[in-house]
Amino acid sequence: MTVTLGVRSQTLRESFSFYVGGRDPERIRACAELADAVVVSGVSGPSTVRRLRDSGWDGLVLFDGVAYDKRESKLDPSKWFDDQFDARADRLLTPGQWVSSELGHLPFAAQIENEVKLATSHDATCLLAVDRRWFTQSTLMDDMLLNLRELRLPIALVLGDTSDPMGYSGAVDSLVSVSTRVDDLTILRCDQAGIGALAFGATHASLGLITRHRHVVPPDVRSFARQNDRSARVFVRDLLDWFTASRIGEWSTASVTPNCNASCCEGQPIRRFLDDRFKTAADLHNRTVLAALAEEVLTAPAEDGVRRREFGRICQEAVDRYGTMGSWWTEIKPKRQLTQWALFC
Repeated sequence: MTVTLGVRSQTLRESFSFYVGGRDPERIRACAELADAVVVSGVSGPSTVRRLRDSGWDGLVLFDGVAYDKRESKLDPSKWFDDQFDARADRLLTPGQWVSSELGHLPFAAQIENEVKLATSHDATCLLAVDRRWFTQSTLMDDMLLNLRELRLPIALVLGDTSDPMGYSGAVDSLVSVSTRVDDLTILRCDQAGIGALAFGATHASLGLITRHRHVVPPDVRSFARQNDRSARVFVRDLLDWFTASRIGEWSTASVTPNCNASCCEGQPIRRFLDDRFKTAADLHNRTVLAALAEEVLTAPAEDGVRRREFGRICQEAVDRYGTMGSWWTEIKPKRQLTQWALFC
């Protein structure tokens, strides 16, 4: 059965969501409470959301089938569209296509051809996962941007690398260019760079709350992560980045506010998240602080570049807070992504 959604989606207006796994209905519900929507990943997502619908939940949902990752289950496109429709998705997304930049790769247009056909025939958003080199090599960037601008349909991009895709020279400038010049653009499965994309004209961004939900590892690359520090990962608003609770516990500085004044924390110290009993509270803190940041940026007027400069100002103020966090061994430096965003203040 071919299905389409006939009205303009609410997530095709300026908005943000949290990106979550598809197996835990209560986490889906919780993550949707502080955002405009939630993006649910994996083939199990639609069935999980249907159970939530049966209980009366009416939140806005998008689904990422993750077909661009060979490590995930394969999708039958027709069934995937039906499943999204039955779960009352705000809009349909194609299964997803990985766009390679390896030596001898096909042109951008050739790699996305089948996905574009699926999007066109089902009135869907075309989901593309792109290797970070499309954002960091000028000839590849030009090819990608030319093709994206010619598609004339909503596009969702997932950025791929073994580490932060925006951590390379020129990557932020390229994301700014794409966000500014491509209509109806969604950035999926991203970190705070998604908020930057919103500041520069992207329509929707979906923020990951755990490391593997903030970018995708290229499908032919073995994924691994160091697990030396298993304390909670905490988003620190003053620094606009993620740090482990144990690292935060080492700090003694006036440049970073030691307490969180968000409604979820009510002035309590953020170092309390070092205690494993507060891991759930740390997760709520992250959702609350990221949602407030996204809303702050989206509330700024887009006209005359006000919103762009406001995000740049926020980033520059964060950069200024880096340095020695109390002792010589606690010095921290801002990541390249943050310093690139700060140039727009």
